[in-house]
Amino acid sequence: MTLQSIIIRADGALAETEDVRRRAFAQTFSEAGFDWSCDREGFALTAKLGGGEARMAHYVRSILRGKPETEDLSLLIQAMHRRASKIFGEMLSTTAVEPRPGIRDLIIAARSDGLRLILVSLLEPKDTERLLTTLLGDRGRTLFDAVVPGDKAGKGECERLYTEARTTLGIDPKHTLVIEGGRRGALAAKAAGYDVITTRSAFCRESPAFSEDTVIVDDLTSLLAARDRNPHDPLTAEDREDLLAALYRLHASNCEGLTGLDWSDQMKVSDILKTKGSAVKTIEANATMRALAHSFRKESVGAMLVLDNKGGLEGIISERDLARGIDEFGMDLPQMRVANLMTRSVVTCAPEDRVAAVASIMTQRRIRHLPVVVEGKVVGLISIGDVLKHRLDEVQLEASVLRDVARSRR
Repeated sequence: MTLQSIIIRADGALAETEDVRRRAFAQTFSEAGFDWSCDREGFALTAKLGGGEARMAHYVRSILRGKPETEDLSLLIQAMHRRASKIFGEMLSTTAVEPRPGIRDLIIAARSDGLRLILVSLLEPKDTERLLTTLLGDRGRTLFDAVVPGDKAGKGECERLYTEARTTLGIDPKHTLVIEGGRRGALAAKAAGYDVITTRSAFCRESPAFSEDTVIVDDLTSLLAARDRNPHDPLTAEDREDLLAALYRLHASNCEGLTGLDWSDQMKVSDILKTKGSAVKTIEANATMRALAHSFRKESVGAMLVLDNKGGLEGIISERDLARGIDEFGMDLPQMRVANLMTRSVVTCAPEDRVAAVASIMTQRRIRHLPVVVEGKVVGLISIGDVLKHRLDEVQLEASVLRDVARSRR
């Protein structure tokens, strides 16, 4: 099943909008003269009540406990909901709303690879447009082939989003991956037949896995095996390729997870090197960081090895080390030496190592590059992108063989 489309949930997966809504509620209650406060977890629990008006009614009735259910109370709830909705929309346009880690890079990579992008949202249409402009600029809407906006986020609304994407837009679930931000939306997408990756919302960090065949991660950058990765670190071009490769791989495996796939016991690191080659890019330990940055751009690589005079592995340095160096040393960085920032304790592998074991090491140790070493000499370098691409090629080959077998039996 070839991945052709990606559906992204605006309110949760594209950006964390619940905190904006909570602040809008807080301002509304303050203007009304009520003493109201609610933490993230408590506010998240009220999402199951339905739309914004139902949540507002819950809090107003809690504050005015014991007051009779009069027409005036209903009018108060409606007025406060309208005010909160207006404040929410204004905050989406003026507050520093940040995209979820990795999501903007995924959009860029998916567009470059020709994938169809669809946005679904429980926000009102005007609020969806405001969010897109805030996160992606004036041309943010044009990055998506279609947008399915919300109306009134009532019962069954998530189901409507994915049903409409499937029927009205003609999105085939077999060739589509959904990026969700919460349990309710993920279940609705699964019910519509889609494979789902859930980027766990900050408002429901403790939510348990709700389906064995649903991938749940803190954010999309968690799919990248990287040493000491900060999810807010900028992604390189290579990172974007690796992220997209991870999504292709997850979709091909029906979202069974990066570590739970059926890796071939026979596939070894040497198989990757036969295709990729054994050439590696190196830099001297006493080279300046300015020279390193130039080499990264010239060679179009994200990491380089540092070898000693005898060809032994002395260290490794990556674009992420360069980014951390800028943050730590500022203007002094360009003249600093590679030796000052490189990683000296390097994790390595051997040509005979199984790719499954290497993938596990990369995931557990959060590293993206492994030098291949034989008797102390470097004979190659593999990245997480090489591992994922090789396995994807193997899956496609297996599928072709199975198709040929099926045709021969007709």
